[in-house]
Amino acid sequence: MIKAFLVEDEKIIREGIHRMIPWSDYGYELVGEAKDGEIALPLIRKTEPDVLITDIKMPFMDGIELSKLVKMELPATKIVMISGYDDFEFAQQAISLGVERYLLKPISRNSLIEVLEDIHVKYDTENAQKNYYEKFRNEIQQYEQHSRRDFFETLISGHVNLHKVYEKAAKLQIDIVAQCYSIILFSMNSAERNQGFYDGYSEDMAELQNHLDELFYNRPDYILFRNQIFSYAVLVKGEGDKIAQQTEECVYILQRFFHEGGGHIDWFICTGKTVDRLSLLPESYQEAMHAFASRYLNKFRYGTNGENYQETGKSSEGLELKNIDVSVINPEVILNFLSNALLDEVNDFTANYVKMAGEEALKSRIFRQYILLNFHFSAVSFIQKLGYSKDEYDPFIPSICSDAIVSIKDVEDIMKKILVKGIRLRDESTKSRYKRVLESAITYINKNYADDKISLNKAAYAANVSANHFSALFSQEMNKTFIEYLTELRMNKAKQLLRCTDKRSGEIALEVGYKDSHYFSFLFKKTQGCTPSDYRNKKEGYTWDYKGAELPR
Repeated sequence: MIKAFLVEDEKIIREGIHRMIPWSDYGYELVGEAKDGEIALPLIRKTEPDVLITDIKMPFMDGIELSKLVKMELPATKIVMISGYDDFEFAQQAISLGVERYLLKPISRNSLIEVLEDIHVKYDTENAQKNYYEKFRNEIQQYEQHSRRDFFETLISGHVNLHKVYEKAAKLQIDIVAQCYSIILFSMNSAERNQGFYDGYSEDMAELQNHLDELFYNRPDYILFRNQIFSYAVLVKGEGDKIAQQTEECVYILQRFFHEGGGHIDWFICTGKTVDRLSLLPESYQEAMHAFASRYLNKFRYGTNGENYQETGKSSEGLELKNIDVSVINPEVILNFLSNALLDEVNDFTANYVKMAGEEALKSRIFRQYILLNFHFSAVSFIQKLGYSKDEYDPFIPSICSDAIVSIKDVEDIMKKILVKGIRLRDESTKSRYKRVLESAITYINKNYADDKISLNKAAYAANVSANHFSALFSQEMNKTFIEYLTELRMNKAKQLLRCTDKRSGEIALEVGYKDSHYFSFLFKKTQGCTPSDYRNKKEGYTWDYKGAELPR
């Protein structure tokens, strides 16, 4: 419904206009009325109408003054002026304010309906155009997300070429220069999601992820990146005497965000050390990653470095049950790790596990065997759900039951082998599954690329996975985002049509999925380095090269 507000000082006329129009029949809702501009203004601020119908000559504040204030605060509001005076001066002022229509009293029902219908058509057209460009602004952001991920991987790779880093930063319009830096890593998962296989996201979880970008909007000292397939990183940058405070403030922002997200979110945050050179950023990242492995042992937690863990064991000659962290020996901890972890997290996880279980407690042979059997049976249960036989773990049984396991290192080594085996079987299982998902999605995209309404959500539905999972999976496996793949496909089709036909640019735009020929030309130039007409004239191939630019207005 389009919201309308009526301002008229003559009660009979105001009530007559109210009654003569069946507002809802024409797609309108009359959200308020007032007898003069002074009374109307606070009500208009509260209701934010799409259309203001106002008399010109009123006491206290006339329609011209009211319209000026409304246009200043709500520039999108459309204004219809009504007056009992055929006054050219008033009409001139109304036109200068950008008033939609100027009607003379007495107003007939048909003339007002005609005005409302015209405004409705214009409103729908403007909204469609706005939504259309908003869609493509989002697409541009998705280009940047993948490029930003590559940029972040360059930063923390340990092989930093500063010249290339600054070059990439300039291309992505990221101000990377600062005195000091630190890394914050965080993850968030649905508390209700099924163990493993990534795609059990709820709609609430997807909505929360969609709001992550807004969290650091207009905060250039916090730069958000995707870290791994379902975790994120924030690069904090600032002056030496403020960087610690900035890091703490960022953690607080994230904690508040997760708490406001509700109880259905499991989250974990950790930080790396502060460094005073961009080239040392890999050290901050590695320190944060060591702490990050403990997210499988703790949820709703924040700490820095070693503070992420707590040692629960105390020196004792025997097994002190009261010193054992019961949450650690929960099989769900192991299942969660096997479901979601990467191979390079195994070492940190087992080290953290031993610390939280209690190194003193692990000196007990009974407790050591209990822990190893817990790992064994949890892993067996996990791979059986994947369709593997429990026989895969039979070779581990002699080691688990051996009296020769006396040191904590022995325990850790067996833990690592059990976990590595489970993760490799999981990856083997999911590889074929991912292949099927991607094949379904790409078949759908290739078939429907010319549909201007094609979307990531529709492709995910066709592949039978959640949209968030599909987005991350597609980027990881294809090394480009869904939008990059779709746009590259469309541009290649457009180049073929430019080379082999004499169709106009506007016709080609429609044929490859763009309703707006101006946007098509803009995107073609941004991705191919020249306009469609230049390409046709030169008839040369251009490489895919994303360059940041403003959208056409």
